[in-house]
Amino acid sequence: MMNTNFGHLFPWQLLTRFAGARMTCRLESNLDVIRLGKEAEKIIEEFKPVDQHGDDHAGGWKSVSLISFGGDPFESKVVPGKLPMKTPALQLAPYLESVLDAFDYDKQRVRMMQLLPGETILWHDDYSESIDSVTARIHIPIVTNSDVKFQISHEDCRWLAGEIWYGDFSFPHRVHNGGRKRRIHLVIDVRVNDQLLGLFPPEYLANRPKRDRIRGIIALMVRFYTWRRYRFGYMKRKQKSGLYQAG
Repeated sequence: MMNTNFGHLFPWQLLTRFAGARMTCRLESNLDVIRLGKEAEKIIEEFKPVDQHGDDHAGGWKSVSLISFGGDPFESKVVPGKLPMKTPALQLAPYLESVLDAFDYDKQRVRMMQLLPGETILWHDDYSESIDSVTARIHIPIVTNSDVKFQISHEDCRWLAGEIWYGDFSFPHRVHNGGRKRRIHLVIDVRVNDQLLGLFPPEYLANRPKRDRIRGIIALMVRFYTWRRYRFGYMKRKQKSGLYQAG
C-alpha cells in the first residue's frame, strides 16, 4: 500500500523551505478549458495512452505525445538523432494545436499525460528539467480535481484547469490522484533561452541562487532514497503483473 499522506518532513522538503527556494511560478494564461478538455478526451480515446517509462509508478501514469522526437505519438523519450515533430495525435485537436503554435518557443516534447484515479507517482526528480538548466517544463492542467495531491519538494501545488504553470522538476516531486476522475495535464518541455526567460517575473529568476545552493545535495538525497526502487525494479514488476486495475 502506497503512502498517500503527503506531509512536509522529508529532508529535501525541509531544506528547500529553510533555504527559501521557490519551486513554482504561475504564468499568464487565457485558455478555453472546455475546448481543451474536449480535445484532450478525443486524443485519449483515439490513441490510448501508454504507460510512462520508469520506476516511479505502478501503471496508472500514461501519456501520448503531441510533439515527439521523430513524430511517433507513443514515443515519450528524447531520441538522439531525431528532431521534435508534431504527431498524428495533434491532428485531432485544432484548438490545442493553435495554442501550441502560439506558444512560440523552442518546444522539445509535448505530451498529454494522465494519472488515473487512485494512482500515485512516487518521489523522483528530473535533474535537467529546470529554468536554471537546459529544459524548462510547463504544465497546463486540463482535467483535475480537489483530491489531487501534488508536491514539488515543500510546495503544495494546487493547479487549476486552464492555468499555465512552471515547476522546477529538477527537485523531488510526487503526485497522488485521490479523486474519481483521471487527472490530465498538457506537459510542454521547452529549451531555456533568453526569450523563454522573458516570460518569468524578475523576482522568480532572482531566486535562482537559493535553488542552486541546495540542488546538488538534494539530488544525492533523492538518489539514496530511490536506489532500491531503481536497482530492483519492483514498480516495473507491478506494471507488468497487471496488479493495476484501471479506474
